[in-house]
Amino acid sequence: MHTSSQKIATLQQFRPSTNWNSASAKVADVDCDAKPDTVTLGSEKGKVVIGVVWGAHKQPQLFVFPIRRDKQDGFCVALKKIDVMPIDCESDGGSLPGCKVTKGCKAFSVSDGECDPFNFYWDATQKKLAWWRM
Repeated sequence: MHTSSQKIATLQQFRPSTNWNSASAKVADVDCDAKPDTVTLGSEKGKVVIGVVWGAHKQPQLFVFPIRRDKQDGFCVALKKIDVMPIDCESDGGSLPGCKVTKGCKAFSVSDGECDPFNFYWDATQKKLAWWRM
């Protein structure tokens, strides 16, 4: 089993331009395969990076968002925290596409403390993480 520091090292190798915040790392099964995955926040100049290292051997998945208040896909300020919760497949706009409630599988949200959080869930149809926000 890999430790969180090994997962951070994997992200550092995968995207060395990012400053990864090891204190932000959360461990949860977010791809519904019953193996723990690690979600970590990172930063670059004017950007927020969210990295996921899978429990199974596959390439990490990264999300890069601008720090721009005027963009739907932008954060207002640098990220503060990751919250993990049971997956429920519902958003304020209705059912999430490709989402299936699976025992033990988790969703997570990422918040900067100022703008609406980004909410992530496993899209079983596309076989990757997807996100939504209000």
